[in-house]
Amino acid sequence: MGVQLGEGRIVVGAARTERADSIDLVRRWFDALAVTDLGTAAALMTEPCSITISGGHRFTRLEDFVAHSARRYQAVRKRADQFEACEAAGGLAVYVTGELSGSWADGVAFSGVRWCDRFLLRSGRIVELQTWSDLAETRIG
Repeated sequence: MGVQLGEGRIVVGAARTERADSIDLVRRWFDALAVTDLGTAAALMTEPCSITISGGHRFTRLEDFVAHSARRYQAVRKRADQFEACEAAGGLAVYVTGELSGSWADGVAFSGVRWCDRFLLRSGRIVELQTWSDLAETRIG
């Protein structure tokens, strides 16, 4: 006499993991930023939040990071290809990789630019963002 699924004798659970929740939070952050909903994106971050981008530029507020980008680019679009989460010192790290496209402030277009973001999450909020890309390589030619 075997126990069969669906006969009400075995309950199969699919519990969410902290890693999956962290990836979902970062996805919500990207979704908010994509529609310029800075309030929603900032609510997912601590204040201050450590933001460091390629070139060593540092920010503690999302608004300052966005203002810096607005001076450099007419448009930027990030396509996220992969999300990975792992334990890290001080919390959980979520790595996101993909490609950038858009145009510089002078209108020169770029596309196919590799990027990687590393988010550090603690207590369900983003406490740190580090971002790297090959974008400078597009200006060198």
